[in-house]
Amino acid sequence: MNNIVNISENEIVEGVLAEFSQLAKIPRPSGYEKAVSDYLYKLFSDMGCRVVQDDVNNIIADMEATEDCQEKPLTVLQAHMDMVCVAAEGVDFNPLTDEIKLVREGNLLHADGTSLGADDGMGIAIIVYIMKHLESHGPLRAVITVDEECGMTGAEKLAPEALADARYLINCDSEEWDLLTVGSAGSGDITFRQGFCPMRSSLPELYRLKVSGLRGGHSGEEINCGGGNAIKALAACLHSWRQKGLAFDLVSFNGGRAKNVIPGSSEAVFYSDAGLEELAAAADESRQEFLAVYGSIEAGAVFAVEPVEDVEAIGTAAGVGRPQAMDRYQKDNLIDLLMCLSNGVSAMSQLCPGLVQTSANLGVVRTVFEADRGEKYIEVQYMPRSANEGSILEYYRTAEILARLTDFELHTGRISPSWGERQDSRLAKLMLEVFAEQNGQPMRMATIHAGLECSWHLQKNPQLDIVSIGTNNNDIHSPQETLELDTVAPQVKLIAEVLCRI
Repeated sequence: MNNIVNISENEIVEGVLAEFSQLAKIPRPSGYEKAVSDYLYKLFSDMGCRVVQDDVNNIIADMEATEDCQEKPLTVLQAHMDMVCVAAEGVDFNPLTDEIKLVREGNLLHADGTSLGADDGMGIAIIVYIMKHLESHGPLRAVITVDEECGMTGAEKLAPEALADARYLINCDSEEWDLLTVGSAGSGDITFRQGFCPMRSSLPELYRLKVSGLRGGHSGEEINCGGGNAIKALAACLHSWRQKGLAFDLVSFNGGRAKNVIPGSSEAVFYSDAGLEELAAAADESRQEFLAVYGSIEAGAVFAVEPVEDVEAIGTAAGVGRPQAMDRYQKDNLIDLLMCLSNGVSAMSQLCPGLVQTSANLGVVRTVFEADRGEKYIEVQYMPRSANEGSILEYYRTAEILARLTDFELHTGRISPSWGERQDSRLAKLMLEVFAEQNGQPMRMATIHAGLECSWHLQKNPQLDIVSIGTNNNDIHSPQETLELDTVAPQVKLIAEVLCRI
């Protein structure tokens, strides 16, 4: 019997938000999940679950079946505990110490100047609410993983035993309430790195060139929306200056927030003997060239040049006078690399019309100075995705050549596998059936271009019947992230009813 079906939608929303608000108080960027893992360990233990916190801080919590459902198969409810922590420009926010401040406006929930963390805190909150309130169910297991956003290492390192005895897995990490995800793309992890090669510039004035105002977005779900990439735009501007013979020595290049986020802003600090008016005109010319390609999407793009006032806070000589620039050979190599890295969609699916099959995102460029070790380096983070592992390997091979030609060190991570659609999925059929009954409309079903942990779960247990669902989360991985509250209760009722019918 599904008692949750009789709970009002408003009561469900308030109950789920109560769980989510507790998570929002705990800083949980990828790689720093110990505090939230400890919180979840205690929470599930207090609920009467048998809980394991593994070596990487994944949480595996088992709840016994109720007496009337002892013979039902084990179902896993799965989400991840980390989040992409980003703040709007000018917002003072430390992701390692500061909580997310929630703001509720009508049907929308957002954060005060930062990302919200509904990806995937809302998945956790829904799982906890269901396990607390569903009165009749078979054996349930909550699996809450770490580090989904930066490498899926939690899912990769999850012990096979955590999934070996399960028949069904419901992943709660999708972003559209009426979409049933039954497959996802694989991805690669490519980093170029080079030690900073300093020189003292003879050019007199220090300037900052900033590209901002681009829409950005998720590099899987929004890579085909036609927007620009702020890192590529900045590199193109600097390349244009080289072609024009405009003299500049590059001190730093920084842009992007994460490898799986399309960068909406980037900036370069440089010396030049050109005047501000000449530089601004050259930047505006690059902006016009950018708008000729992306103007219908990126009308708000800004290419701005300004003098640097805080000179002593810039570069390798921070606090010791005039900053050093990178030598001109390194400057050219960096610009060449950024210009040559393919960005955006490269292939569409031949089987699913409208679905991106292969893409890549130039996500991050950093000029890093580690004062305690006296180390400075340039790092470029790049992320290809594809439903075809061979296509990702092609990006790896191209990266080897580009690294050799530009004298960068290449670091490649393991390829995250794709998750292929299962044609005989009983779980998918149940989800579609229950959703239509509860909402009076059909549920869409699709394979997505974004990556999901489901691909790793399938490696641990190839017999698992897996689907992924979620609430409407908009502009994830950005300070504009919002959750549509009226999509919360339908997700709760859908999962609860499916668990009863299983």
